[in-house]
Amino acid sequence: MKSYLNFFGNRLINLIALTILIMGATGCTLTSLTFTPYNFKEDLHMKKFRPRIDALIIILDASISMTESYLGREKFQTAIMALHHVNESLSAIRIQTGFKVLGTGTCHFCEKYRQLFKLKPYDPKLLHINNLKKINPGGESPLDIAMLSVKDDIQSIEGRVGLMIISDWKTPSSEIYSAITTLCDQYSKRLEIYGIVTGSSEKIIEKFKSDEKLNNYIQFHSAEKLMSYDNLKQFVKSTFLEPIKDADGDGISNIEDICINTPPGAWVDTSGCPKDSDRDGIYDGLDRCQKTPDGLSVNEHGCFQLPVLFFQNNQFHLSRAQEKSLETLIGLLRKKQICLEIQGYADSSGTKEENFKVSQKRAQSVLEFFLSEGLRHYQMRIKAFGSSVPISNQQMSIKNVSQRRVEFKEVPCKKRR
Repeated sequence: MKSYLNFFGNRLINLIALTILIMGATGCTLTSLTFTPYNFKEDLHMKKFRPRIDALIIILDASISMTESYLGREKFQTAIMALHHVNESLSAIRIQTGFKVLGTGTCHFCEKYRQLFKLKPYDPKLLHINNLKKINPGGESPLDIAMLSVKDDIQSIEGRVGLMIISDWKTPSSEIYSAITTLCDQYSKRLEIYGIVTGSSEKIIEKFKSDEKLNNYIQFHSAEKLMSYDNLKQFVKSTFLEPIKDADGDGISNIEDICINTPPGAWVDTSGCPKDSDRDGIYDGLDRCQKTPDGLSVNEHGCFQLPVLFFQNNQFHLSRAQEKSLETLIGLLRKKQICLEIQGYADSSGTKEENFKVSQKRAQSVLEFFLSEGLRHYQMRIKAFGSSVPISNQQMSIKNVSQRRVEFKEVPCKKRR
């Protein structure tokens, strides 16, 4: 059996065996329903979830008690519709399957599956409602024997196994209790049992729930509730899928995330590491200016910061250090169609006219330096403010700056004549 298992990594479910318990023969009809299956292929593709089990074995009870009516419908009809809905949801994933059929009842499509066949790609048609409704329930229901018969199948499977039992659970509880106890004792570390109940069997369910040990391994669900999309979706997610942890919330699971402390909002690559397209130190997704040229300093939003030049009292000529600090800006103006307003400022130590003149000379000095470096005149204009726009006292105390300065502001370029 092991030689036929072909697990697709640890992410695909292998549907290993369908064990159908069929005894006796009687007829049944099925009302057709319009139903949209829950497709969790997208959940797996987006890596939000991964399969929580590696194999699934299903036991379908087709005993005479399943012909009884419950909530206006034959219990067996409810059971096969629930199985059909689960089957339609599972068909979204490429999985492996094999069938094992028990019993001597009438099952037209089951006859050729009396033996355990080689695993092959999962074919949802085999559990389609058109095939399931060919089963004629009847006879007794040795559900405990059916459960114990899958021991060899579980033994042959590597990884976690899910055992789904669809039944009205009318077999004497002591026998079922003993069978499940045996399975859990032997495979407790890798076995989960899902009891799909059609009809009302509160007593046996309460018996399992009261057992602290078994309550950890068996979960009960109502087959009638699986008729609704929302309940089926919740069942499929809780039964077959488990969330993939993503500590930094970047959409890449922890097991695949190389950079596990990505800040919120940053865009990441397939390895979970943040991108920085313009290499300015601010990650894409947080960068409001994503085409910052190389070499420019930027603020916390990723937008480049134009330099500020400061001057001594009454000084307006550029020092060598100031000229050097403008090299990056000059390089940007040469490469990009950017135009600047050169703004000159002064402190309030002189008269209004004196302050205006010195602020104008500072702006003019920068303009002349730019022109000497080969920049075009249309890219620049000057504006003098005198002492009319001082830096706040708070800024001065924090940055220890002077009011005597030149600032730059990006402005629309004027049309060249």
